Amino acid sequence: MALIVQKFGGTSVGSVDRIQAVAQRICKTTQQGHSVVVVVSAMGKTTDMLVGLANQVSSTPSRREMDMLLSTGEQVSIALLSMALQECGQPAISLTGAQVGIVTETDHSRARILDIKTDRLQRHLQEGKAIVVAGFQGISNSKDLEITTLGRGGSDTSAVALAAALNADRCEIYTDVPGILTTDPRLVPDAQLMLEITCDEMLELASLGAKVLHPRAVELARNYSIPLLVLSSWSDTPGTLVIPPPKQGRSLQNLEISKAVDGVEFDKDQAKIALLRVPDRPGIAAKLFGEIASHSVDVDLIIQSIHEGNTNDIAFTTTKNDLKPAEAVAEAIAPILRFDNSPHSTEAEVFIDRHIAKVAIIGAGMIGRPGIAAKMFSTLADVGVNINMISTSEVQVSCTIRDEDCEKAIAALCSAFEVSSSSIAAAPKAPLDANAPPVRGVAIDRSQARLGIRHIPDRPGMAAQIFALLAQHRISVDTIVQSQRCQVIGGFASRDIACTIARADAPEAEKILTKVASDWGLGEIAIDTDIAKVSIVGAGMIGHPGVAAKMFAALAREQINIQMIATSEIKITCVVAESEGVKALKIIHEAFDLGGEGRIEIPA
Repeated sequence: MALIVQKFGGTSVGSVDRIQAVAQRICKTTQQGHSVVVVVSAMGKTTDMLVGLANQVSSTPSRREMDMLLSTGEQVSIALLSMALQECGQPAISLTGAQVGIVTETDHSRARILDIKTDRLQRHLQEGKAIVVAGFQGISNSKDLEITTLGRGGSDTSAVALAAALNADRCEIYTDVPGILTTDPRLVPDAQLMLEITCDEMLELASLGAKVLHPRAVELARNYSIPLLVLSSWSDTPGTLVIPPPKQGRSLQNLEISKAVDGVEFDKDQAKIALLRVPDRPGIAAKLFGEIASHSVDVDLIIQSIHEGNTNDIAFTTTKNDLKPAEAVAEAIAPILRFDNSPHSTEAEVFIDRHIAKVAIIGAGMIGRPGIAAKMFSTLADVGVNINMISTSEVQVSCTIRDEDCEKAIAALCSAFEVSSSSIAAAPKAPLDANAPPVRGVAIDRSQARLGIRHIPDRPGMAAQIFALLAQHRISVDTIVQSQRCQVIGGFASRDIACTIARADAPEAEKILTKVASDWGLGEIAIDTDIAKVSIVGAGMIGHPGVAAKMFAALAREQINIQMIATSEIKITCVVAESEGVKALKIIHEAFDLGGEGRIEIPA
């Protein structure tokens, strides 16, 4: 029969009654002939209580001592669950992360898993025991054998790492919702259960704030081809299957320290259309991309950066074959978008570039690792390649460059990240199946701020300098967009760059960039904390013109202005005012018919 790893979160083991219910569920699995390894979190609000105690004792408790303290929470739940299993007649043993042999970095409160020693686990499984493991924790690889914790989402990560190390048939994640939903049911009551989703789609949703699975856990499942089944610990609903890609034969050494980048992709069949100085008002993107979709033109990258005065730039790429119809649409719609239609008006100026190529780095390992984008930008700068457009997602950073620079860009990136390259055209991204919906889900992130950097000198290496500096201060950058408008300041060409970062990091980012702004020739450093990031995700949007237009039109109907746009193959992100974020989420969810009749009940 199968070897199954099951993970139960804090609410699932939040009381004696809940622990006994979980024990019954585990016994049901073992009675079917399966071997089970169980990972549990601390009971209920135990971790919060322990943090509160630490803060009463110390204003700045050390991370080492916090790891010693917080790791005790899981020890309570594993011992009680093991007792409950034994009471049911199921042989069981509880083990801490150290006893299991979960070996981590010595990086207290945010350690990554290096290796798992499975000898003891295998011995107990052969004895017919259910093994109950403390999630969220491990032991360092240093001679001092320090107790470490894995940080937020640590129990999910522990479970998937154990599944990979044991070559388990699947990993089941039990939570307080019935599976992966089309959006947050607390904000949109008619959110519906997805029966299946790909790992790539789940990575995007998890990184956008969908809290059912942590991105680190999904990254491991993707890298080691572990099927994930997300289920409710409160009911017997079928849950959601997260489908991984085929096995890649990765080493189990350095489980979470694997390469951040899996490959370099390129596409020479690209052309760019930009509309410069477009009036900044609701409905502009909807009109443009609605008309483009009506001509069945498939758009690849779309970017809209921070506004300059009351105007904005919108740029998009398409195949060279689609350039003529796309150009015709842009030229025809430009006059409609202008306030000023005088002969000398510079509003909504159409700019065409037929000589571009797209290069991209891809990899789930770049999530939460500052400096990956900076390394890409510096690698291109080192070989004299200037970046024209930047668009990012959680698992991909794409840049457009001059087509004549493509070969040396690919060679440099492959060397820097020690990976191989492939043509996007030769290996297209396929949806899960022919009937996959264009959009799987909608997510909102209200924990971010927008960082705008004006008048950056337009020369190779400037973006690399900026993002390397942020990475040095452990500031992770999410969405990055570079403006299309090139301005001449003091006789030198310059561009603007905008990105989103964690709101908590905004003051530090502003401080460190303001400090170097004069020496680096930068203009204003602007922070906006009044934003929300709303995104749609779906592998089925590939090859389906009109998905972006539908999203933009839904926002336009409610007069919600789009402040930034960034896209990848399976995600479209819009930044809007925070006050309009939840409203935007609801109308986009409705626009793609993701709701249903039933209501998902979330336990208190």
